[in-house]
Amino acid sequence: MNKSRIYWLCQICGWLGMVGIETINYTFFITGKFNQDIFFFFLFCAAFGMLLTHILRKILSKLQFFQNTSWFIWVWAFLFTFFISLLITISNNLIYLYQGNKLSELLSLIAFLGNIMNWMRYVGVWVIIYFLYKLMAINNSLQQDKLRVEALAKSAELELLRAQLNPHFLFNALNSIKALISIDQEKSRTAIVLLSELLRFTLNYGQDKEIAIKSELQEVQKYLELEHIRFGPKMQVDWQIDELVSTQVIPPGTLLTLVENAIKHGKTDDEGILRIEISLELLDEQIHIRVANSGEWKSQKDQDGMGIRLIQRRLESLYGGKAVFEQRIEPNWVIIDLVLPKQLP
Repeated sequence: MNKSRIYWLCQICGWLGMVGIETINYTFFITGKFNQDIFFFFLFCAAFGMLLTHILRKILSKLQFFQNTSWFIWVWAFLFTFFISLLITISNNLIYLYQGNKLSELLSLIAFLGNIMNWMRYVGVWVIIYFLYKLMAINNSLQQDKLRVEALAKSAELELLRAQLNPHFLFNALNSIKALISIDQEKSRTAIVLLSELLRFTLNYGQDKEIAIKSELQEVQKYLELEHIRFGPKMQVDWQIDELVSTQVIPPGTLLTLVENAIKHGKTDDEGILRIEISLELLDEQIHIRVANSGEWKSQKDQDGMGIRLIQRRLESLYGGKAVFEQRIEPNWVIIDLVLPKQLP
C-alpha cells in the first residue's frame, strides 16, 4: 500500500471515528435517542474537516514548512488547529441558522468559544499526528543522508589509504634493491623478479576490501625472500601459523606492511642477527596476529612509520572498535599485536 492510500485511509477512518463518537454521545447522553439529522450533521462536519485538513497538507508541502525550527512549527500547529476549528464552527452556525435557530444564541461568546474548543480536540489530534509523522520522516531522511555521507567519506578515505600504502611499500622495496645492486648483481636480478610479483599484488589489492590470509602470506613470503637476498643469514624468520587462520580474511597488505615495518625498524641482537617472529592464530572467534622484531623501542615519532599509521586508520575505518592494534616492548623485542574479528572470505 502506497503512502497516498495510507493517508486517505487514515483520513476517512479518523473523521468517521469522530462521527461515531459524537453521534453516540448525543444519542445516549444528550437526546436519549438516535437522531438522523444529528448523524448527517456530524457527517457533514467530518467531510468539511477532511477537506480543510487536506488543503492544509497541500499548502504545507508547497511551503516546505517542516524545514523550520521546532518552536516555529508547533506554534503554527496550534494556530492551524484553532483556524480550522474556527471555520468548522462557523459552518456549524450557518447550519444552525438554516435550521431556524436565533442569531443571538449563536453569537453567544461562551457558546462560540466552546464550539471551537470542542472541534480543536479532533483537529488537534489530526495536526499532532500529521506533524509528528512529517518530523519523524524528515529526521529519518536526515539520518539516512548522514549515514550515506559517512559511508562515502569512509569509502573515499579507504581509497586514499590504499593509494598511500602502495607507494609506501614499494619505495621501501626499491631501496632494498638499490642497496643490493652494488653488492651482488645476480641477486639483484632475482630481487627484481620478486619485486615485479609483489608489484602486481600491491597494484591489485586496492580493488578488494579484504583478502584471504593464505594469499597475503604468499606475498609476505616473497617479500621475505627479497629481504633474505639482501640480509642472508643475518636475518632469521620464525613462523607460527594456525592452519585454521588461512581461510580467514584481512585487509590486503596489512601483514605485509607489518613485516616490512619490522625489518625496516628492527635491529640485530647480540649475535648480529635480525630476528622476526610472525604468529597468526584463531582464538575466541578472533584473528590474532603478532609480528615481532629484535631491537629496542624508539621514540613514538620514529617508531610509528607511515605504513603503521595507515594500517591503524584503515582498520578503524573498516572495523571501528572491533579491531585492536597494540605496540609493546619486551627485553630486546618490539612487538605489534593485532586482533581482528573473525570473518570468512
